[in-house]
Amino acid sequence: MKKKMLSLLVGISLCTGMLAGCNKGTKMNNYDDYVTLGEYIGVEYTPLSTEVTEDELQEQVDAFLQQCGTTEELTEGTVKEGDTINLDYIGYADGEAFEGGSTDGAGAELTIGSHSYIDDFEEQLIGHEVGEEGIEVNVTFPDDYTNYDGTPSDLAGKDATFVCTINSIYETVYPEELTDDIVAEYSSYDTVNSFMDALKMDYENYKSELADQQMKIDIITTVIDNATVNSYPESEVEKMTEQTIQAAKDTATSYGMEFSEYLGYLQDEEGNPYTEETYAAGAEEYIRELLTEKMVICSIAKKEGITVTNAEVQAYVETESSEYGMDTDAMYESYSMEDLSYAVIYDKVMEFLVENAIAIEE
Repeated sequence: MKKKMLSLLVGISLCTGMLAGCNKGTKMNNYDDYVTLGEYIGVEYTPLSTEVTEDELQEQVDAFLQQCGTTEELTEGTVKEGDTINLDYIGYADGEAFEGGSTDGAGAELTIGSHSYIDDFEEQLIGHEVGEEGIEVNVTFPDDYTNYDGTPSDLAGKDATFVCTINSIYETVYPEELTDDIVAEYSSYDTVNSFMDALKMDYENYKSELADQQMKIDIITTVIDNATVNSYPESEVEKMTEQTIQAAKDTATSYGMEFSEYLGYLQDEEGNPYTEETYAAGAEEYIRELLTEKMVICSIAKKEGITVTNAEVQAYVETESSEYGMDTDAMYESYSMEDLSYAVIYDKVMEFLVENAIAIEE
């Protein structure tokens, strides 16, 4: 089962809402005509390893040490690629200093290679020394260069020269190894041993959670692949696709943007900006994939007699509310009983599938 995530495609209420309705007594409690179940008991999967290796721990230590750097401002040295420098400059075009083209002696930080300045500006500073004055950096402004307010700039297409002074280079030094002092300064632990024990435990928990998630994904993917979708409840597909598109329109409005403009910031799997037509098609495809999962889950629940009680829904609401810092009343206001019932049914069906799956060790 392949799920395509469209950026900001659906909110959580839409996701759960569209999947509502397979509990007894709700309006969509029978998908027998739409899907034929395949094998779902005894599904095989290969569990991920939860063993924490020394290399993995070292990667975590290295990442931690990268957060423990101290930065010094050097008053001597040669500028090279990747350096962060402090410089002053005055920009000239047509022989005159132009407005906004000077640091006015306040200094500006620039990382060489960041391409945050006009093309070829940064490269021309490489090899120059800290304290060096009168460095001429010659550039050409792009033809479409604009002012900060988006209006066309008088500098567009013009050659310009920036006369620069390199004030300093910032150097960040990172500790090469873990010590008690570093651990005490940058963490809540006092010694390397206590830090490493906690790090290993946290990473073991992380890998266990990751393995559990992947196991469930592998199992439900196989179960869905084994099933045959005969057709879809098209009214449900249409309704949820419309809701998905409307959610995107509401998001665009909240940003003060036209829908078409907003879609230009989103990309499909090929990296192309969405149009209203391609977004609608992608939304419908996404809905059909989610609906396929829903139909399979609900059909298994019906066949296996898996149901949900009000007490189970209440327990689910209390757990989720606590985890996400929501009030239980807010949960009930945000989601219908059908939404919440399906969430419980989904978990119970997944638990059933996991209990009846077979782990195949590599």
